[in-house]
Amino acid sequence: MTHTECNLCQADRSSLLFTKDSLQIVKCLECGLIYVHPQPSETELGTIYKNGYFNGTGQTDYLTEKKLYTPRFRERLKDIDSLKTNGKLLDVGCAVGYFLEAARQDGWEASGVEISSYASEFAKKSGFDVFTGRLEEAGYPDKHFDVVTLWHVLEHMRNPAACLKEIHRILKDTGVLAVELPNIESKRSRKTGENWDQLKPREHLYYFAPSTLTRSVEKAGFQVVRVSTLPKGTHIGEKLEHLGRTKIKKWLIRFFPLTRWIKTILLRIKKVAGEDDIILLYAVKSKPE
Repeated sequence: MTHTECNLCQADRSSLLFTKDSLQIVKCLECGLIYVHPQPSETELGTIYKNGYFNGTGQTDYLTEKKLYTPRFRERLKDIDSLKTNGKLLDVGCAVGYFLEAARQDGWEASGVEISSYASEFAKKSGFDVFTGRLEEAGYPDKHFDVVTLWHVLEHMRNPAACLKEIHRILKDTGVLAVELPNIESKRSRKTGENWDQLKPREHLYYFAPSTLTRSVEKAGFQVVRVSTLPKGTHIGEKLEHLGRTKIKKWLIRFFPLTRWIKTILLRIKKVAGEDDIILLYAVKSKPE
C-alpha cells in the first residue's frame, strides 16, 4: 500500500466516505476528488489484469462480447470525427483491441497501450502496434498523435495527472483527448452508496465527477469542448453471466440484430429517465507546454 495525496490539488486532507474490500475511499477536503487511500502498489495492481480479467473467469467474458461493444465504439468515433478527421489515434488501455479495430475501419491509423500482457498480445495478433506497459513508459515522440482515447481507463490509474500530462505532450497541437468513465455523482451512486456497482477499490482507484474530471483535464493543458453524462450500457452479457444464464447470453450474441434492438430500446428508456452513470468528455490541446 502507498500513501496518496490528492492527485488533483495535492492536498493531504481528506475525509473517509467508505471502507470496502478492506480499502478506504476518501474525499479530498480541498477540491472534492474521491480516491482510494492508501493505494495498492504497482505489484498488487499487476495481479489484476491477467487473462482472467478478459476471458470471463475474472469478470465479464469480454472476448466473446465483441458485437455488444462495437455499436458504442462507432458512436464514439462519430463524436471524434466531428472534431478531428483521420490521422494517428492512440487508445490508452486498449484491452484486446476492439476499439482499435473499429477505429481502423473508420480510417484511423490506430495503435494502443495496454498494461495487460495477455490483452496486448491478443491485440498484436490482430495486427495492431500495441505497447505493453504504462503510457509514461512508451516513450512516444512529442506531438505524435492526432487523437488519444481513454475509455474507462483513467479511473484505474495510480497517477491520472501524470497520464494526462503525458497525453498533452504526445498530442499534436489542437489534438483531441476523449475520456469516458463512471460518474461518482450519478443518481445511482448517490442511491446505492457503498453498494454502487462501480465502487471497486481494487480496480478503480479514482472516482470522478464532471467537475473534478474537467478540472483535471484543464490542469493538464486542455480546453474542454464537450462534457456530458449518459446512461451506462445495458451490460446484458454481464447480468446474464451473474445469473448463471450463459446459454442465453451466447444466444443473444449469436442473434445480435435482436440484441442490439433490445439494447437500443433500454438505453432510450434510461436516457428518458435521466440516468447519468457515465461521464463523456472531449477536449483539445490548447496551451503551450
